[in-house]
Amino acid sequence: MVKVTATTKGYFGHVVREMGESFAIPDEIWDDVKRRPSWVVLDKAAAASAVATVEAGDKGEGVGGNLSATAGQNKPAAIVEVPADWSSLHHSKRKALAKQITGEAVHDLAAADAIIAAHVEATKPAPFADAPAPQTVAQAQAATGGMQPDWEAPGGATQVAD
Repeated sequence: MVKVTATTKGYFGHVVREMGESFAIPDEIWDDVKRRPSWVVLDKAAAASAVATVEAGDKGEGVGGNLSATAGQNKPAAIVEVPADWSSLHHSKRKALAKQITGEAVHDLAAADAIIAAHVEATKPAPFADAPAPQTVAQAQAATGGMQPDWEAPGGATQVAD
């Protein structure tokens, strides 16, 4: 089961999910891109455990077990800035970026990409976090120069000859 958070209101598992609600999706649905809900993102705690899973797989350790106990141990205290075009970086730079994120050397490029992708997903800002304050109708009309009635023709009044 993959722990996800809804970014908008949606329907999954015979339940209407509200924005910000966390719930679990079966692995077979999450792995299939066509069946995966487009309105969910990985939960931040799940993304951290995905990083630990990739690291455990690289070291040859069992992937199962208590990953939450080891998930935060390798994280450095500093926040790592990931460039928007990280996937087009040279492989050595991507491995170095994954090392900055986890604190340990990453030798496999696929594992480095998975670590970076999980980090980007985990640090994605909440939707509408920077939304402006709502306006009233009167404020919107004042900003646009007032409301013009729809029965007046644009421009000045003209005399109609009979």
